[in-house]
Amino acid sequence: MGGATRIPLSQTAALPQLPTVRVPLPAAIPLCLAVVAGTWWYGSRQLDFLTPPTPAELDAVRSRVESSLPPMEQPEDAVSAPPEARPEPPPPPPEPPKPVIDPGDLSLPPTLDDYHDLAAKGADHLIDLAVLLETEGEHQRALLAWERVLDAGKPDDAQAAAAIAAIKRLRPTLPAWNPDPSKAIPVVLHAGTGKKTARVLKPMLEETARELESASAGILRITTAVTTGKSGAKTSAPPPVALWLAGSAKDAPSSDVLSFTVESEESLHEVVRKTTFQIIRSYLARIASPAAPREMPEGTSALDALHSRITRRSWRELGTRLNAAPGKTD
Repeated sequence: MGGATRIPLSQTAALPQLPTVRVPLPAAIPLCLAVVAGTWWYGSRQLDFLTPPTPAELDAVRSRVESSLPPMEQPEDAVSAPPEARPEPPPPPPEPPKPVIDPGDLSLPPTLDDYHDLAAKGADHLIDLAVLLETEGEHQRALLAWERVLDAGKPDDAQAAAAIAAIKRLRPTLPAWNPDPSKAIPVVLHAGTGKKTARVLKPMLEETARELESASAGILRITTAVTTGKSGAKTSAPPPVALWLAGSAKDAPSSDVLSFTVESEESLHEVVRKTTFQIIRSYLARIASPAAPREMPEGTSALDALHSRITRRSWRELGTRLNAAPGKTD
Protein backbone atom coordinates (compact mmCIF):
# COMPACT_ATOMS: atom_id res chain seq x y z
CA MET A 1 0.00 0.00 0.00
CA GLY A 2 1.24 3.51 -0.74
CA GLY A 3 1.75 6.12 1.94
CA ALA A 4 4.44 7.25 4.35
CA THR A 5 7.00 4.72 5.64
CA ARG A 6 6.89 4.31 9.34
CA ILE A 7 10.29 4.07 11.06
CA PRO A 8 10.43 2.08 14.21
CA LEU A 9 11.25 4.10 17.27
CA SER A 10 14.20 1.81 17.89
CA GLN A 11 15.86 2.91 14.65
CA THR A 12 15.67 6.70 15.16
CA ALA A 13 18.95 6.71 16.91
CA ALA A 14 20.65 5.85 13.66
CA LEU A 15 19.38 9.04 11.87
CA PRO A 16 21.85 11.86 11.35
CA GLN A 17 21.65 14.63 13.94
CA LEU A 18 21.35 18.28 12.67
CA PRO A 19 23.40 20.86 14.41
CA THR A 20 21.53 23.13 16.87
CA VAL A 21 21.82 26.88 16.30
CA ARG A 22 21.35 29.05 19.35
CA VAL A 23 20.72 32.81 18.99
CA PRO A 24 21.83 34.76 21.95
CA LEU A 25 19.02 36.52 23.80
CA PRO A 26 20.53 40.00 23.44
CA ALA A 27 20.43 39.54 19.68
CA ALA A 28 16.99 37.82 19.47
CA ILE A 29 15.06 40.69 21.03
CA PRO A 30 16.32 43.35 18.59
CA LEU A 31 15.73 40.96 15.68
CA CYS A 32 12.09 40.43 16.70
CA LEU A 33 11.53 44.15 17.10
CA ALA A 34 13.14 44.77 13.71
CA VAL A 35 10.85 42.25 12.02
CA VAL A 36 7.71 43.80 13.55
CA ALA A 37 8.83 47.34 12.80
CA GLY A 38 9.80 46.50 9.26
CA THR A 39 6.49 44.81 8.57
CA TRP A 40 4.51 47.78 9.99
CA TRP A 41 6.64 50.28 8.06
CA TYR A 42 6.27 48.41 4.80
CA GLY A 43 2.51 48.14 5.13
CA SER A 44 1.83 51.69 6.29
CA ARG A 45 4.53 53.79 4.70
CA GLN A 46 2.06 55.25 2.18
CA LEU A 47 -0.74 55.91 4.71
CA ASP A 48 -1.53 59.33 6.16
CA PHE A 49 -2.57 59.11 9.82
CA LEU A 50 -2.59 62.84 10.50
CA THR A 51 -4.98 64.27 7.86
CA PRO A 52 -8.67 63.76 8.86
CA PRO A 53 -10.88 61.99 6.28
CA THR A 54 -13.13 64.08 4.02
CA PRO A 55 -16.96 63.83 4.29
CA ALA A 56 -17.01 61.92 1.00
CA GLU A 57 -14.55 59.38 2.38
CA LEU A 58 -16.58 59.00 5.54
CA ASP A 59 -19.77 58.46 3.50
CA ALA A 60 -17.98 55.85 1.42
CA VAL A 61 -16.77 54.03 4.55
CA ARG A 62 -20.26 54.24 6.08
CA SER A 63 -21.84 52.82 2.93
CA ARG A 64 -19.36 49.93 2.82
CA VAL A 65 -19.98 49.11 6.45
CA GLU A 66 -23.79 49.26 6.10
CA SER A 67 -23.72 47.09 2.98
CA SER A 68 -21.57 44.51 4.74
CA LEU A 69 -23.97 44.19 7.69
CA PRO A 70 -26.71 41.53 7.50
CA PRO A 71 -30.29 42.89 7.37
CA MET A 72 -31.94 43.23 10.76
CA GLU A 73 -34.73 40.81 11.33
CA GLN A 74 -37.93 42.41 12.63
CA PRO A 75 -40.48 40.52 14.66
CA GLU A 76 -43.41 39.20 12.70
CA ASP A 77 -45.85 41.57 14.34
CA ALA A 78 -43.66 44.64 13.93
CA VAL A 79 -45.26 45.73 10.63
CA SER A 80 -48.82 44.99 11.56
CA ALA A 81 -48.61 46.45 15.04
CA PRO A 82 -50.62 49.66 15.08
CA PRO A 83 -49.18 52.80 16.63
CA GLU A 84 -49.98 53.43 20.17
CA ALA A 85 -53.67 54.33 20.18
CA ARG A 86 -54.75 57.46 21.95
CA PRO A 87 -57.71 57.11 24.22
CA GLU A 88 -60.87 58.18 22.38
CA PRO A 89 -63.10 60.75 24.02
CA PRO A 90 -66.26 59.31 25.49
CA PRO A 91 -69.24 59.40 23.12
CA PRO A 92 -71.76 62.19 23.69
CA PRO A 93 -74.80 61.20 25.66
CA PRO A 94 -77.72 60.16 23.48
CA GLU A 95 -80.34 62.79 22.79
CA PRO A 96 -83.53 62.27 24.74
CA PRO A 97 -86.26 60.85 22.54
CA LYS A 98 -88.69 63.40 21.18
CA PRO A 99 -92.22 63.09 22.47
CA VAL A 100 -94.61 61.37 20.14
CA ILE A 101 -96.65 63.89 18.16
CA ASP A 102 -100.37 63.15 18.20
CA PRO A 103 -102.07 64.61 15.09
CA GLY A 104 -105.47 64.15 16.68
CA ASP A 105 -108.56 62.60 15.14
CA LEU A 106 -108.13 63.19 11.42
CA SER A 107 -111.64 61.94 10.69
CA LEU A 108 -113.18 65.07 12.21
CA PRO A 109 -113.59 68.18 10.04
CA PRO A 110 -110.96 70.85 10.79
CA THR A 111 -111.90 74.06 12.58
CA LEU A 112 -110.18 77.43 12.89
CA ASP A 113 -109.52 76.73 16.59
CA ASP A 114 -107.70 73.44 15.97
CA TYR A 115 -104.44 72.98 17.95
CA HIS A 116 -105.01 76.09 20.06
CA ASP A 117 -105.07 73.82 23.12
CA LEU A 118 -101.47 72.77 22.27
CA ALA A 119 -100.10 76.31 22.46
CA ALA A 120 -98.92 75.72 26.03
CA LYS A 121 -96.40 73.16 24.68
CA GLY A 122 -94.64 75.93 22.77
CA ALA A 123 -93.88 76.86 19.20
CA ASP A 124 -91.45 73.94 18.73
CA HIS A 125 -94.20 71.41 19.39
CA LEU A 126 -96.59 73.17 17.02
CA ILE A 127 -93.90 73.25 14.32
CA ASP A 128 -93.24 69.51 14.72
CA LEU A 129 -96.98 68.89 14.47
CA ALA A 130 -97.29 71.06 11.35
CA VAL A 131 -94.40 69.24 9.67
CA LEU A 132 -95.92 65.86 10.52
CA LEU A 133 -99.32 66.83 9.13
CA GLU A 134 -97.79 68.24 5.97
CA THR A 135 -95.74 65.05 5.50
CA GLU A 136 -98.93 62.99 5.76
CA GLY A 137 -100.65 65.13 3.13
CA GLU A 138 -102.97 66.90 5.61
CA HIS A 139 -102.27 70.33 4.17
CA GLN A 140 -105.35 72.09 5.56
CA ARG A 141 -104.56 70.87 9.07
CA ALA A 142 -100.86 71.62 8.58
CA LEU A 143 -101.76 75.21 7.68
CA LEU A 144 -103.83 75.47 10.85
CA ALA A 145 -100.88 74.23 12.92
CA TRP A 146 -98.52 76.72 11.24
CA GLU A 147 -101.04 79.50 11.97
CA ARG A 148 -101.13 78.47 15.65
CA VAL A 149 -97.37 79.02 15.75
CA LEU A 150 -98.00 82.68 14.87
CA ASP A 151 -101.12 83.52 16.86
CA ALA A 152 -100.71 81.27 19.94
CA GLY A 153 -97.22 79.73 20.12
CA LYS A 154 -95.23 82.84 21.16
CA PRO A 155 -92.54 82.11 18.54
CA ASP A 156 -89.10 83.67 18.33
CA ASP A 157 -88.01 85.36 15.11
CA ALA A 158 -86.71 82.16 13.46
CA GLN A 159 -89.85 80.18 14.34
CA ALA A 160 -92.10 82.99 13.12
CA ALA A 161 -90.16 83.22 9.85
CA ALA A 162 -90.58 79.46 9.31
CA ALA A 163 -94.32 79.70 9.96
CA ILE A 164 -94.77 82.66 7.61
CA ALA A 165 -92.86 80.86 4.85
CA ALA A 166 -95.03 77.75 5.30
CA ILE A 167 -98.23 79.82 5.19
CA LYS A 168 -97.08 81.43 1.94
CA ARG A 169 -96.44 77.96 0.53
CA LEU A 170 -99.69 76.33 1.62
CA ARG A 171 -102.33 79.08 1.37
CA PRO A 172 -102.34 79.30 -2.47
CA THR A 173 -102.87 75.51 -2.75
CA LEU A 174 -106.04 75.46 -0.62
CA PRO A 175 -109.58 76.71 -1.27
CA ALA A 176 -111.07 79.65 0.62
CA TRP A 177 -112.02 78.70 4.15
CA ASN A 178 -115.52 80.16 3.61
CA PRO A 179 -116.63 79.86 -0.01
CA ASP A 180 -120.12 81.27 0.72
CA PRO A 181 -120.16 85.11 0.79
CA SER A 182 -123.55 85.08 2.51
CA LYS A 183 -121.94 83.50 5.58
CA ALA A 184 -119.05 85.98 5.74
CA ILE A 185 -118.76 88.45 8.63
CA PRO A 186 -119.50 92.01 7.44
CA VAL A 187 -116.89 94.69 8.10
CA VAL A 188 -116.73 98.24 6.78
CA LEU A 189 -113.49 99.91 5.67
CA HIS A 190 -114.01 103.63 6.35
CA ALA A 191 -112.08 106.55 4.88
CA GLY A 192 -112.37 110.27 5.45
CA THR A 193 -110.70 112.92 3.28
CA GLY A 194 -111.29 115.94 1.05
CA LYS A 195 -113.60 115.82 -1.96
CA LYS A 196 -110.82 115.92 -4.56
CA THR A 197 -108.81 113.17 -2.88
CA ALA A 198 -111.98 111.12 -2.30
CA ARG A 199 -112.51 110.75 -6.06
CA VAL A 200 -109.05 109.26 -6.44
CA LEU A 201 -109.23 107.22 -3.21
CA LYS A 202 -112.60 105.53 -3.70
CA PRO A 203 -111.64 103.00 -6.45
CA MET A 204 -108.44 102.11 -4.61
CA LEU A 205 -110.40 101.60 -1.41
CA GLU A 206 -112.77 99.23 -3.24
CA GLU A 207 -109.84 97.23 -4.59
CA THR A 208 -108.30 97.07 -1.12
CA ALA A 209 -111.61 95.70 0.23
CA ARG A 210 -111.49 92.83 -2.30
CA GLU A 211 -107.89 92.13 -1.28
CA LEU A 212 -108.88 92.00 2.37
CA GLU A 213 -111.65 89.51 1.60
CA SER A 214 -109.17 87.30 -0.23
CA ALA A 215 -106.61 87.62 2.58
CA SER A 216 -109.27 86.52 5.09
CA ALA A 217 -109.99 83.40 2.99
CA GLY A 218 -113.62 84.49 2.58
CA ILE A 219 -114.19 84.86 6.33
CA LEU A 220 -114.91 88.62 6.02
CA ARG A 221 -117.10 90.55 3.59
CA ILE A 222 -115.66 94.05 3.26
CA THR A 223 -117.61 97.10 2.14
CA THR A 224 -116.30 100.66 1.93
CA ALA A 225 -117.53 104.04 3.06
CA VAL A 226 -115.88 107.34 2.14
CA THR A 227 -116.69 110.49 4.07
CA THR A 228 -115.73 113.86 2.57
CA GLY A 229 -115.07 116.92 4.67
CA LYS A 230 -116.03 120.50 4.02
CA SER A 231 -113.65 122.55 1.94
CA GLY A 232 -111.51 124.72 4.16
CA ALA A 233 -109.00 127.40 3.33
CA LYS A 234 -107.31 126.88 0.02
CA THR A 235 -103.87 125.33 0.37
CA SER A 236 -101.44 123.57 -1.92
CA ALA A 237 -100.89 120.72 0.57
CA PRO A 238 -103.00 117.61 -0.07
CA PRO A 239 -105.59 116.84 2.61
CA PRO A 240 -104.88 113.93 4.97
CA VAL A 241 -106.70 110.61 4.66
CA ALA A 242 -108.10 108.87 7.75
CA LEU A 243 -108.76 105.11 7.72
CA TRP A 244 -110.51 102.83 10.23
CA LEU A 245 -112.48 99.58 10.38
CA ALA A 246 -115.88 99.04 12.00
CA GLY A 247 -118.71 96.56 12.18
CA SER A 248 -121.72 96.81 9.91
CA ALA A 249 -124.16 98.18 12.50
CA LYS A 250 -124.51 101.92 13.03
CA ASP A 251 -123.24 101.80 16.61
CA ALA A 252 -120.80 98.91 16.06
CA PRO A 253 -117.34 98.95 17.62
CA SER A 254 -114.50 100.36 15.56
CA SER A 255 -110.74 100.22 15.40
CA ASP A 256 -108.35 103.06 16.02
CA VAL A 257 -108.13 105.72 13.31
CA LEU A 258 -104.84 106.11 11.44
CA SER A 259 -104.14 109.01 9.11
CA PHE A 260 -101.67 109.63 6.31
CA THR A 261 -101.01 112.27 3.67
CA VAL A 262 -101.21 111.46 -0.02
CA GLU A 263 -97.78 112.01 -1.54
CA SER A 264 -98.64 110.74 -5.02
CA GLU A 265 -101.46 108.84 -6.70
CA GLU A 266 -99.01 106.15 -7.79
CA SER A 267 -98.15 105.20 -4.20
CA LEU A 268 -101.65 105.74 -2.76
CA HIS A 269 -102.83 102.13 -3.08
CA GLU A 270 -99.79 100.69 -1.29
CA VAL A 271 -100.13 103.29 1.48
CA VAL A 272 -103.78 102.30 1.97
CA ARG A 273 -102.76 98.63 2.27
CA LYS A 274 -99.96 99.36 4.75
CA THR A 275 -102.20 101.59 6.87
CA THR A 276 -104.95 98.96 6.90
CA PHE A 277 -102.44 96.32 8.03
CA GLN A 278 -101.30 98.56 10.88
CA ILE A 279 -104.93 99.20 11.90
CA ILE A 280 -105.65 95.46 12.05
CA ARG A 281 -102.41 94.71 13.90
CA SER A 282 -103.09 97.44 16.45
CA TYR A 283 -106.65 96.24 17.03
CA LEU A 284 -105.64 92.59 17.49
CA ALA A 285 -102.93 93.67 19.93
CA ARG A 286 -105.61 95.18 22.18
CA ILE A 287 -107.65 92.01 22.53
CA ALA A 288 -106.64 88.99 24.57
CA SER A 289 -106.55 86.41 21.79
CA PRO A 290 -105.14 85.80 19.30
CA ALA A 291 -101.75 87.44 19.46
CA ALA A 292 -101.01 90.47 17.31
CA PRO A 293 -99.55 89.74 13.86
CA ARG A 294 -95.81 90.10 13.44
CA GLU A 295 -94.61 93.55 12.44
CA MET A 296 -94.13 94.10 8.72
CA PRO A 297 -90.40 94.59 7.95
CA GLU A 298 -89.28 97.53 5.84
CA GLY A 299 -89.56 96.72 2.15
CA THR A 300 -92.19 93.99 2.63
CA SER A 301 -95.23 94.09 0.37
CA ALA A 302 -98.30 95.06 2.38
CA LEU A 303 -100.46 92.71 0.32
CA ASP A 304 -98.07 89.88 1.13
CA ALA A 305 -98.25 90.77 4.83
CA LEU A 306 -102.06 90.76 4.79
CA HIS A 307 -102.05 87.22 3.34
CA SER A 308 -99.26 85.65 5.38
CA ARG A 309 -98.95 87.47 8.74
CA ILE A 310 -102.63 87.54 9.77
CA THR A 311 -104.04 84.07 10.44
CA ARG A 312 -107.56 83.05 9.43
CA ARG A 313 -108.47 82.70 13.09
CA SER A 314 -107.32 86.31 13.60
CA TRP A 315 -109.51 87.48 10.70
CA ARG A 316 -112.50 85.77 12.28
CA GLU A 317 -111.68 87.32 15.66
CA LEU A 318 -111.41 90.75 14.04
CA GLY A 319 -114.83 90.47 12.37
CA THR A 320 -116.48 89.01 15.48
CA ARG A 321 -115.16 91.73 17.78
CA LEU A 322 -116.12 94.56 15.41
CA ASN A 323 -119.67 93.22 15.24
CA ALA A 324 -120.07 92.52 18.96
CA ALA A 325 -122.99 94.11 20.76
CA PRO A 326 -122.14 97.33 22.62
CA GLY A 327 -120.71 96.61 26.05
CA LYS A 328 -119.38 93.17 25.00
CA THR A 329 -116.19 94.33 23.31
CA ASP A 330 -112.75 94.56 24.91
